Amino acid sequence: MEIFLFLGLAVFLILSPALWLRPGAHEQRRSGLRVAVRDAGAAVRFDNAPLQDAPGLVGYRWRYPQAAPGSDFTLVREAYASDRLEEAVPGWRWRQSPLPPLSAAAFQCLEQTLSTLPEDALVIESSPKGLTLWWGESQDAETFAPVLEALTGLVGGLAGSGRQSR
Repeated sequence: MEIFLFLGLAVFLILSPALWLRPGAHEQRRSGLRVAVRDAGAAVRFDNAPLQDAPGLVGYRWRYPQAAPGSDFTLVREAYASDRLEEAVPGWRWRQSPLPPLSAAAFQCLEQTLSTLPEDALVIESSPKGLTLWWGESQDAETFAPVLEALTGLVGGLAGSGRQSR
């Protein structure tokens, strides 16, 4: 009888670390989301977000085509922005206005995309090289799919809106 108790304890000690290393539901959800984002052509960034008051944000970055750079701007959700910043659209403020200014079609595409973003999407940052969404990853891949489609369309809509090199 003691041998069975000893064997049971040995098996438990061998399997318990493996159970601790198993990813939880939250990690599986984020992993599925990140795979979907990579499949849509974006890269996941873990460096510091352009907001000091919002730690833990993850950036999803799409590249503009090299021959069609994007406009340079930063938008911050109003709840995290200073009242001194100029309002872009309801709920969002320019930390840096677009340089060069966006065309009416590009601005409309941006406005439509902003309306689809989840509440934990706090910053949209565009540079000549790419567009980055900074957010808290609150949704799963299936729920985020329409937003992902809108962001991919936005990258296409903003491509070429930046300064062209001569």
